[in-house]
Parts: sequence; C-alpha cells; structure tokens
Amino acid sequence: MDATELVAGLDSELADGNSLKFSFRQDERDREGFVVRYKGRLFAFVNECRHIPMSLDWVENRFFSNDGCYLQCATHGALYDIETALCVDGPPAGQRLHTLEVRVRGKEIVVSLPE
Repeated sequence: MDATELVAGLDSELADGNSLKFSFRQDERDREGFVVRYKGRLFAFVNECRHIPMSLDWVENRFFSNDGCYLQCATHGALYDIETALCVDGPPAGQRLHTLEVRVRGKEIVVSLPE
C-alpha cells in the first residue's frame, strides 16, 4: 500500500446510505475523512464544513440529511450535494467539500490521501 493510501474498511460492510469515518495526517495535523455509499457509488470527503472548519457529522459517523439526499453540516445546517460536493443550501453556498479519491481494491475501500 502506498503511503498516500488508506484502507478505510471492507467494501461489503458499507451499504447504500451508510458512511464510514477514518483518520489521517496532513501537514502535521490529525484530520478526519469519511466515505459514503450513495446510489451504489462510493464518495470520500474531508470531514470539514467549508463555512467554518468543523466536523460535519451530527452524530458520530452520521452525515446524511433526513431525506438521505444530501450531506448535512450539523453546526450550520448546510446541505452538500453528494455527487458534486457543492453546497446547495446554507453557508457556504457555492463552495465544495474537499473530496478524496476512493476506489475498491478486492473487498477493501481504499482512499487516496492528500499529500
């Protein structure tokens, strides 16, 4: 495994509409990221609202809005489109979450980390 990759978990354990958090280091800081499965596809993000750098999850490892169609910031209520990472409602409308490359290798979810 490359130093810029993280095995986030088993692919078979992440059902549609679920999420999986993971930790990584960037610029000498401990950071969090998360992977979600939405409409059968995997998406990975840095766990940080673009309005104020706070974690998005409203309960540990819960990121989806009540209707399951968006990622929602617990602090500000901002809604992010999952497929584009774009904030579509609330602060910071028009900005995007930081995305991470994600892929499946065998039964593992592998996330490419920022350098």
